[in-house]
Amino acid sequence: MNKMRIGFIITILGLLFFSYGCKNEETAPGKKKEDAPVAVQTSTVNSKEFQRVIGWVDDENVLLQLKKPGKITFETLNILTNKRKKIYETKNVISEVQISPDRDRFLVYSTSSKDKAVLDVISMAGTPLFTKSIKPQNIEFAWNHDNPDKMFMTTFDTDWNYQVFQWDIPSGSITKLDATSPFVSWYSDNLFVVNQKASAQNDRGDIFLEDIRDKSVKNLIVANVYQFAVSSNIFLTMEPGETEKSMVYNFRSIGFQSYYKYEAPRVYDELGTFFPFYDLNVDQESFLTFEPYESKKLNDHGGEFKLVKIDPKTKHNDTILELVNNEPILTSPSGKYCLYGYLFDRVVDLESGDMTYLIPHRDKIY
Repeated sequence: MNKMRIGFIITILGLLFFSYGCKNEETAPGKKKEDAPVAVQTSTVNSKEFQRVIGWVDDENVLLQLKKPGKITFETLNILTNKRKKIYETKNVISEVQISPDRDRFLVYSTSSKDKAVLDVISMAGTPLFTKSIKPQNIEFAWNHDNPDKMFMTTFDTDWNYQVFQWDIPSGSITKLDATSPFVSWYSDNLFVVNQKASAQNDRGDIFLEDIRDKSVKNLIVANVYQFAVSSNIFLTMEPGETEKSMVYNFRSIGFQSYYKYEAPRVYDELGTFFPFYDLNVDQESFLTFEPYESKKLNDHGGEFKLVKIDPKTKHNDTILELVNNEPILTSPSGKYCLYGYLFDRVVDLESGDMTYLIPHRDKIY
């Protein structure tokens, strides 16, 4: 009998100890339950102040351009928490803003008067790094992926005559480049590639590799291509397909060797082959583009495309969205999200296909 009582007491104490231990494990400091999945949030940004999203600062934060009374401000916005931080402001009229490839600085091209324009390079902390005064011009900028202290500037006059310049940002030196085409992109710290066309009316050209230090270096890399794009790991050429109804995205190594070709229907307009918006993700080595359902002449009905994600390494592709409009896209560094729209005011989750407006939506934003 005593043995039975003792056994019973031991059993009860054991159960109490087990229960206490489980409770302590649940509430022990340093241990917490897994966070619930976090979704992209529509921000509280005033839609009347909003001008555009510039691009990604990191996987969760984007850079906003806002119009306040008498000035333009730039803020970072966390797309998951809605936290905002003002980092820079100017009273100048903004012409262009570009985030550097390493995302630690951004360029602001603005005008303070009809005779004066300014190139400002600002850190993501809001610190002015470099400034350069120039005459107001129509300029396209191309940042060097390997060296963020270098940039190409291609200027156009009213007759669309062009000149290409190299801007050494720290020294402020701007040097004219003897380029045979305005379609120029950096390939490395000192090498660049040019799409040279026989005339402005031609939609195809030949790609040459040149050295900014040596004008005699000019090597033909690929012939008869429409366009090209460069990242640190991929050289992409857009080329004619086997028939007029198709075109090819040709993924090449940094040594220009083709390792994957993706064929898509070709759409066209009065100027020739039309290329939907695309984005080449440098960090993830993936490619995002809009693809038409069939080859035909482009129209303005909208919803003519599907959004497709292509992984050239695995030779796999996924359709993210169906029946959508062809508008600019920009992938986050991790490849999880992309900004979408002419103002980049929407975010698409590339895993779920969900689309969220970052800014309270209005039919028209002025």
